[in-house]
Amino acid sequence: MILLSSIIETFAGKFFTKYQKLILPSHLNALGAMQDCRTSNSLLMQAQCTECDHQDFIPHSCGHRNCPHCQQHESQQWLERQLKKQVPAEYFLLTFTLPKEFRALAWHHQRTLYTLIITHMCI
Repeated sequence: MILLSSIIETFAGKFFTKYQKLILPSHLNALGAMQDCRTSNSLLMQAQCTECDHQDFIPHSCGHRNCPHCQQHESQQWLERQLKKQVPAEYFLLTFTLPKEFRALAWHHQRTLYTLIITHMCI
């Protein structure tokens, strides 16, 4: 399996050279965290077997919200919680497209707009 940290390590130099004036500090923090995620550069965490008391130190994950290694577990848990909330019914998706001229107004008054759409739908 290819780790994101190895991809960042491989291409970081060229990326920074090309985009150094466009990279935000938050992007640098994210890349730095993901580059060290679960590698020898990250903090170590003590793991212990509950049956034989064997102890080992393993690299800690970065926990960054954009890291696919760290957030996959949380995403899966969220999805499972959402699936438990489903009612036994058919689901469907409606998409409303507003004309360009109304989008800024709708953005600033989202709660009102969504309330109006829901209360005036004829299903």
